[in-house]
Amino acid sequence: MSEVPRSDEAGYRSGTPTALLAGLTVIELATSMKAAYCARLFAEWGADVVKVDLPDHEPRLQERLWLDRGKASVVLDWRTPPGRDLLCRLVGTAAVVIHDIVPGSDGWLAEFLQRQQELDPALIVTNISDLGDGGPFANRPATDLIVAALSGICVINGHKDSTPLREPGNQTALVAALAAFIGTLAARANVARGGQGQAVSVSALEAMVNVIGPTILQCSYQAEAPKRRESADGFLFECADGQVSITVSSQRSWQTILDLWAIEFDPEDATFKTEGARRKNIAQVRELLRPALSTRLRREVFEELCLVRVPCGMLLAPADLPADLHLIERSSMIEAREHDDDPATWLPGPSFRVAGELPMRPGRLHASGEDTALVLSLAAVEGAQQ
Repeated sequence: MSEVPRSDEAGYRSGTPTALLAGLTVIELATSMKAAYCARLFAEWGADVVKVDLPDHEPRLQERLWLDRGKASVVLDWRTPPGRDLLCRLVGTAAVVIHDIVPGSDGWLAEFLQRQQELDPALIVTNISDLGDGGPFANRPATDLIVAALSGICVINGHKDSTPLREPGNQTALVAALAAFIGTLAARANVARGGQGQAVSVSALEAMVNVIGPTILQCSYQAEAPKRRESADGFLFECADGQVSITVSSQRSWQTILDLWAIEFDPEDATFKTEGARRKNIAQVRELLRPALSTRLRREVFEELCLVRVPCGMLLAPADLPADLHLIERSSMIEAREHDDDPATWLPGPSFRVAGELPMRPGRLHASGEDTALVLSLAAVEGAQQ
């Protein structure tokens, strides 16, 4: 369905826009961030993504700006017979369907998609659920926190004096979406070789369990599970305008710092002599470096230490990222507006590139249901030609 409305905006501020997935039509049936973000990745690389919403679906604006740019928007009620006929016509034009409908909550949709795969053996249907489409937990309601808790990541997140912590952001949804993107591309590669389409099933729980795979392996070799961190701040140090992270553990880095800033202390003092001692006595290490750091800005420290190959990073807040020189130079932040005359907001750009080239810039944000008539009329024409 190549005539699906797309933005005519130019590419990112630098680089060559690349549309590796041009000509691929993807239908998105999303109720949450999981399917929406997976479909966004397809749109970013040039696929024609048609977002199909129920009439009563009302996503938050900030989520739409991030997730839905460049997607055609169709509103239809597949819970009614006329809506089901329209969805059938639309899915008949697609190569991929991505959905995150909770298993068991819509028996008709599951049966419909299975039937569509029987009619079109090349069709790929990707289901992203919280707990999986089988097993004793399959039909249970879940949230990001519940998935994180069940995956084991909360128990090892935080520091020893606190309770277990949920990870920041929506990591369970995003990790699941990335796994679904990879799985769908693998299924698409199989179709390109002449094979059949697949039913790709992704569980956010299993995706997160893979994130802590090394920790699970570590438990197999130790008598007890890994503990939470000794402190929340680790190797963070105060500068004149904020904090930096400095690696003071390795002997080479430690000696380089001492020489660079002419820091003197008793070389026989066991407080700073070894990596283990510096970790244990981090408060004293901070006090030793305080005179040098308190007169320097974060960027000064960052530039100084990186020049002498000491690992260092500035502690940036999310609000700092749109102005970060490195991200700007990399074209890693993009402007987003709901309407042309709205003030600009900033969103992350591509998470990967191909041969240094950038994906297509996400198009404008289509109003809810804006493309319903056009997309369905194109689907009717295409169906009549088959």
